Amino acid sequence: MSEWNYTKCAKPFSSVEEAREYMISRGFEGQILARDNGGYTAVCPTYPEGFYPDAVPVDTVTLPAPTVLPVVTSSEACCF
Repeated sequence: MSEWNYTKCAKPFSSVEEAREYMISRGFEGQILARDNGGYTAVCPTYPEGFYPDAVPVDTVTLPAPTVLPVVTSSEACCF
């Protein structure tokens, strides 16, 4: 059974920019697909290629890796 659930992993938009902004603002990675109807669909990474026969991938949204801060041990911490 696939992890793909189109009711949770796909959302329609009128532009690539709108779809990209939505995904980034919510911390989602995935693809933006152009559709025959002139719209776009944002899909999550588990999207099975071919689920939307009319779709053409036009953008991939990836998020930057989180910043890793150095670990400071108690012996390195200094109190004045």
